[in-house]
Parts: sequence; C-alpha cells; structure tokens
Amino acid sequence: MKDCGQVRVTRPLRLDLAGGWSDTPPICYERGGIVLNAAVRLEGRDPVVVDVARLAVPEVRVVSVDLGKKGVLVSREEIYGAQDPHDWCALVKSALQVVGYEFDKGGLDIRIRADVPKGSGMGTSSILGSALVEALLRVLGRKAPPDRVSLLTLQLEQTMQTGGGWEDQMGALYPGVKLIETKPGKAQRFHVRQLSPEAEARFARFVAERGLLYFTGQKRMARNVLRGVLSFYAENPYGIAHAIIDGLKADATQAFAALEKGDMACFTAVLNRYWLNKKALDPGSTNPHVESIIARIAPWTEAVTLAGAGGGGFLFALARSAEARDHMQKVLTAAGGPGRAYEFSLSTRVSSELNA
Repeated sequence: MKDCGQVRVTRPLRLDLAGGWSDTPPICYERGGIVLNAAVRLEGRDPVVVDVARLAVPEVRVVSVDLGKKGVLVSREEIYGAQDPHDWCALVKSALQVVGYEFDKGGLDIRIRADVPKGSGMGTSSILGSALVEALLRVLGRKAPPDRVSLLTLQLEQTMQTGGGWEDQMGALYPGVKLIETKPGKAQRFHVRQLSPEAEARFARFVAERGLLYFTGQKRMARNVLRGVLSFYAENPYGIAHAIIDGLKADATQAFAALEKGDMACFTAVLNRYWLNKKALDPGSTNPHVESIIARIAPWTEAVTLAGAGGGGFLFALARSAEARDHMQKVLTAAGGPGRAYEFSLSTRVSSELNA
C-alpha cells in the first residue's frame, strides 16, 4: 500500500445494548467478552471526523475543532514523553505512539472533531481514537483492518492511562447492529455477527418509532465508574461480580437472537435487566438527577438504560408506542434544564454505503 497524501475518516457513535463491561481488561482477558451494540448517527450525520494530511516540513500540526485548540509538535520527546490524560493533545500523542510515528517519515497535519456533548457515554473518545489511528495508518501507507485498528485503540487508551475496553471502537468500526465476541486471553480476537438485513431494517423502524436519545445534561467520566467496577470485579464478593459478568454476556447473546426473530418483548426485557446489572456492578452508574429523569418518563417507558458506563451522559429509552415517545419528549422538554433530546438513527450497512 502506498503512502496517501490526505485521508478523511468519519465515524458514527455506538449505542451499547447488552454485555458492556465484559469487553474491559482484565475482565475480557480472564472470561472473554460478548457485547451487543449498534452504530448510530446523530442529527443526521456521523459526528466524529478526522483529517490527516502529509506535510513537507518535519512537524505535526494539531487542531481540535470542538475544543477550539491547536498546537504544533516538533520533537520526539513531546510525543513519547510522560502522558497527562488531562492534556488536550493526549489522544493525538498516544495515537502517534501506537502507530510508531517518527519525524523522519515526514510531517503531518491532523484535524479532529467530535460533535457530541462531552461525557456523553456514547464511546466518543475511543471512537475518535480509532478514527485517528485508521487515518494515520492509511496516510502512512499501512493496512488498517478493523481488528488491528481496534487493538491499537485499546493500546492507545492504556497509553493515555484512561483504561477502557474494545466495545466502543468496534461498535463504530462495524455498521448496524452486531454481536461481538472474544475468547479469554490477552490476544483478543473478534468474532462479529451482524443482524440479517431484514432484522436490522425491522429494528431500525422500531427505534425510529419508539426510541428516545436524551442527553441528561450531566457529564460523566467513564474512568471514575471504571475504577469502581474493576475493584468490585477483583474483590468478587461471594462470586457476585463474576456472576453478573456472565449474566451480561448471556443477555447479549439472548438479545441478539431476540432481534433476529423480531421478539421485541424479549429484547426490551434484556435492556431493562442490563440497566439493573450496571447499577449492581457499581452504584455510581446512576445518581439522583438521572433517577429523577427516568421517574419522570416512567409511565410511558418500555425500557431504559444509560449509554456506556452510566453516571450521566445520554439516556436511551424505548417507549410503549410512538405516541408515548412523543409524550416523553414533551415532558422532558417542559421540565427545562440542561438536558435535550437528540435526533438519531441506526447507521446500517445500507446507510453506511450510501454515505461513504
């Protein structure tokens, strides 16, 4: 593969539906992971965009559009030195590290953008990292298959000292609704099963009619919840933590089969159980603000969960009917506050091809 002069990579977000936390080291290393998620577009577009171009001068120019920051890296020490996860450029520096970038390979112009509220729970940081890793590999003339990009993104997060698993980047690397499975072991290999086109189209219609994606207005830091979950998993009192993880994985498989058959009652039951298990793994997954929002829409709700690790960010709800969904949105809008509903849709295999 030859070097490319300029590369653009866009990504949808991921909406986790079952099995989350089983993808996170050391859990996935010890027990394997099984996750069900969907790639979603926000406000009619893929909200993550990365542009990387070659430069004739030996420097790396970086612009973060959504943060309103820019800078220039001119030495190896700036890239490979000690990492500060609060550094606005930490993700770019870590991505350059994991792809093995050196200045003798020529300069780079990097522009990143993520049009998503910070602390959204939609996997934005990992997805942005995966888009940047892919763009760097391609502009440097290297192959960028999804498995390689995902594993390098996992390495990127370890380099940034933020932790995390493989669900987020895999959720955006593959379109539509899919079940992703790995076996125990540090060499995580991904087996991806996607819904049939008929089942995916049926679920897309169901979500369009009844789905509500609502930003709670409360930002959350995934690494804070991550510490609590991994601590509970390590202690594993009376075998409870391991039992919950095994239940999460079994639920992911069951939910995938339910969607394939069109059994929405079974799927919504799993989604509700997923939210309960998240809270069982760590009470920090919720808080009074979140619970007040859930209580406000409860009369019209079929199923509800917080995206990602929880603690704030986006809430995903399925209403009892299209009319109930409209009522939920009106109730939340009337309540005021910093929250707001977002228009979203599944990024299916067909829509991804049309928008390529």
